[in-house]
Amino acid sequence: MTRARRLTLLLCLAWGTAAAAPAPVTEAGQPQPAALMQAIKALEDRFAKLEGQLENQGLLTLFNEVEQLKAELAKLKGTQEELGHRLATAEKRQKDFYTDLDGRLKELAQAKASPVVTPTAPSAPAAEAAASENETKAYQDAFAAIRAGNYQAAIKDFQAFLKAYPNSSLAGNAQYWIGFSQFSLGDFKATLESHQKLLQAYPDSPKAPDAMLGLARARMQLGDNKAAQATLEQIIKQYAGSRAAENAQKLLATLK
Repeated sequence: MTRARRLTLLLCLAWGTAAAAPAPVTEAGQPQPAALMQAIKALEDRFAKLEGQLENQGLLTLFNEVEQLKAELAKLKGTQEELGHRLATAEKRQKDFYTDLDGRLKELAQAKASPVVTPTAPSAPAAEAAASENETKAYQDAFAAIRAGNYQAAIKDFQAFLKAYPNSSLAGNAQYWIGFSQFSLGDFKATLESHQKLLQAYPDSPKAPDAMLGLARARMQLGDNKAAQATLEQIIKQYAGSRAAENAQKLLATLK
């Protein structure tokens, strides 16, 4: 409050008090100056007290507002940190996804460039030759579903192939493509089971290193990075120089 406004208010209060209460008079009938100054001093003291109370109330309000702003700022900082963590996680998952996609596209390209051929013995009887042709056709039909992106059909067809030809030289490949299709559909637990089955039933299959790579990818998607890292390191050591080892090295870099 400015000094001028304060003085004005004091004068108003002073005149109001003088009018409301009889002032001591001199013999000439005039108010005594000392009594008037005393009244003004009393009013000034009351005003100062009131002003102090108002100032204290204002400071209390300001303090409460500052505390509220501090609480809101802390909340915003917490939200910012959470969003930063989510963004970092999303970026890492995106990087892992594209690394995995690149590997799978290379696998498909290699599969297209290398048509399936089932060797047959020259002296094989006609029935055996016919069975070999049916086996090859069944495999190629199932693989056509992979190329078309129809992974549900591919799983069903390759499972039928394994049931019909459990001892086929292509059985390991068929088991791998089942796990591949399950991964493409986002069924990572089923992917683990399929690739583990390949490694147990067909350990010498040319698809064994790719199956191990598929295990690592599925474990990464399930959040088991420790097990994924161990699998990738095993691929690099066991299949050094292979395409699977190269892809494993790339995936391993994303975990460090």
